[in-house]
Amino acid sequence: MNIFVNQLNAAGEPLPKGLRKRLTAAARLLLNEFHFQNGEVAIILAGDSFLQQLNSQYRGLDSPTDVLTFSMLEPADWEKAAAGENEGVIVGDIYISLDRAREQALTAGHSFEREVLILAIHGLLHLFGYDHESTAAAEAMERREVDILNRVERISG
Repeated sequence: MNIFVNQLNAAGEPLPKGLRKRLTAAARLLLNEFHFQNGEVAIILAGDSFLQQLNSQYRGLDSPTDVLTFSMLEPADWEKAAAGENEGVIVGDIYISLDRAREQALTAGHSFEREVLILAIHGLLHLFGYDHESTAAAEAMERREVDILNRVERISG
């Protein structure tokens, strides 16, 4: 299992080690739950301008966003994972805007670190097929986010 947490230079001050540990724990937990024990995930931390470029290029929306997810999974990867044959599957990449995370943390009344973790969990769930296209899907995704957040906070302090 390979989990990479990378912060681009233009994204500001380095993250606290504890947050890196929690981001890694969240990715590890979900990789295990979805049977991608040999999977690879990258979490890339950037600023608004970088996320705006990606959002424009890949979604046609010329505005910053808080999180973007790029899944690399193919239907055959899911079948291999279910059978326990998931050698070195690249699951995908998650891009998080630290600028958005700071603003959203203030609005939500919790820490910046908690918001980054929430965004990472949201992105990880997208990698594994969750979406929020309908009210029911959004509610299911939100329940999973809360469950994963609580579990990660318990195991990583």
